[in-house]
Amino acid sequence: MERCHQCNHLDLRKSSNGGEIFQRVRPRWWYAVLVDCSGFTRTIDYTVHMTNLHLGFLQEFSMDRVGPVGAYLFMAVYGFLAACQLVAVLKRNTNAKTQHPIRILLSACVGTGVVGTLAFLLNLMWYAYHGEDQANLYMAGKLLKAGSKYTLLTILLLLSRGRCISVPLHGQDLMQAARILLPLYIASVTLEVWGEYSQSRNHTTDVVYCTFMGMVIMSIDVALFVLYLRNLCSSWRSETDFIRQGFYRSWGLVYSAAFLVLPVSVLIVQSVAPWVRSEVIFFVSNTAHCSFLALLIIGLWPDYTQPFFCIDQPSALAQTFGVKTELLDEGQALWQPPSLAREVELRSKG
Repeated sequence: MERCHQCNHLDLRKSSNGGEIFQRVRPRWWYAVLVDCSGFTRTIDYTVHMTNLHLGFLQEFSMDRVGPVGAYLFMAVYGFLAACQLVAVLKRNTNAKTQHPIRILLSACVGTGVVGTLAFLLNLMWYAYHGEDQANLYMAGKLLKAGSKYTLLTILLLLSRGRCISVPLHGQDLMQAARILLPLYIASVTLEVWGEYSQSRNHTTDVVYCTFMGMVIMSIDVALFVLYLRNLCSSWRSETDFIRQGFYRSWGLVYSAAFLVLPVSVLIVQSVAPWVRSEVIFFVSNTAHCSFLALLIIGLWPDYTQPFFCIDQPSALAQTFGVKTELLDEGQALWQPPSLAREVELRSKG
C-alpha cells in the first residue's frame, strides 16, 4: 500500500458511493476482508469491531446469538421449580421420606439447572457490555446445564431399571449409573466446547450441533435412549403388579422423550433460518427439560407420591416385625443374633 489509512469507526450503513445498504428480507452476514495487491510482503495489524446499532444496549449481539429474553424467562421457571423442590425436601409433619436419594438427585438436578441458567444470564450481561464472553461464567453455565441434563437422565435410567418402582434403590445402583453417565457427561461437554471454539466455526453460520462434534453428542443421547428402552421393556416384562406395569407402558414412554430432546431440536432447526437456530434449540431444549423436571417434582411430592413409586412405602420386614428399616445397600444383610432369630421363629410358629 502506498498510503496508510487509519479508521477508528466504519459505518456500514453507508457504502463507498454514499448510498445506503438496506435489509428488507433477512439479516445479512457481514465479513471484513483486507486485500493487498501491491505484491510486497507486509504485516498489517488491525481490529474489527462490528455492532448492531438498532439493537440498543444489545448492539454487541450478533443476530444468531441467544438474547437475554429467553434467559430471563427460563431463569424464572427454574427458580420456581427449585423453590417447589426445596419445599418438598424440607417438608415436616409428613411420613414421606423427604431425604430419599431419588429426591436428593432431583433436587441436585433442579439446583444445577437454576445456577447454570443464572451463570448463562450473567455471561449474556457481560457480553452486552464487553462484546465477548466471560470465560468463567461461560464454562460454569455450560458445565452446570449439562450436569442438570445428565442428572435427569440418571434418574430416568434408574426408573427404567425398576428402581424406586419395582425394587428399592441401592447404593450400588447409583455407582453403576455414575460409571456409565459420568464419562459421557465429560465427553459431551468437551466435544461441545471444542466444536464451538474450533477454527472451522469462523467460516460457518450454522450451530455447533450440525458439525461432526455435534453428531457425536447426539449419538450419545441416542445410545442412552436405546439403553433406556431396553431397561424399560425388561422391567415391564418382569413386573406383575398392574399399576406398576401401567407406569412402564405410559409414563415410561413419556420420559423416554427426554433422551431425544437434542436430536429432535436439531431436526427442527433445519427448517428455520440460520440466524434463529441457536435460539430455537435453546427454547426447545429448556422447555422440554423444565417439563420433565415438573413432572418428576409432582410425581414425587411428599404425601402425594404416585402409587407406582415405592420410596415411601415401608418394607415387608417392617410390616411383619414392626421394625423401622431403611434402604440397604445391595449385598448388605439384616443380621440378628441367633437367639433373637430363634425367638422370632418360635413366635411365628406359635
